[in-house]
Amino acid sequence: MKEDDDRTLVRRCRQGDQAAFGQLVTRYQRPVFNAALRLLREPEEAKDVAQTTFLKAFEHLADYDPRFKFYSWLYRIAVNESLDVLHARKPFEQISAEETDGTPGPELQLEGEQMGRAIESALMRISPELRTVIVLRHFMHLSYQDMADILMLPEKTVKSRLYSARQSLRDQLVQYATT
Repeated sequence: MKEDDDRTLVRRCRQGDQAAFGQLVTRYQRPVFNAALRLLREPEEAKDVAQTTFLKAFEHLADYDPRFKFYSWLYRIAVNESLDVLHARKPFEQISAEETDGTPGPELQLEGEQMGRAIESALMRISPELRTVIVLRHFMHLSYQDMADILMLPEKTVKSRLYSARQSLRDQLVQYATT
């Protein structure tokens, strides 16, 4: 139903109904911001990426292919924008241990702050390409097919990259535990 709603809103938007795009922004602003925040770990940068994502989506709405899910197309823009910001940064920037909404979540409370910091730190030490698949799969809970659509890669490549990402993350955590 939501996918059909998205297509209807996009069609209305293409016909000049700006309120329809406002509904899409309202629907996806939090998930886009959270995806960017998980990749960047800087709330201000994530806000900028979210704004840029919606601006680019609006500007290029004519390029959207309705055969695909709108949110996949939108997330692809957000991921690309986040990766651009990451590439412009220093390679190993320190991160904060804040949760997406600024308050500790139940996972951090159960695992403890130290483990949460170790995971976040390890995540930031792996390459942006590997970090992206971890975020899309484990934080955004996307399917392999949705990830493939967003990253414009074959599903097998996504699975392979996710395997490599998990191995890298594990290696980083092992290295952390031995220091």
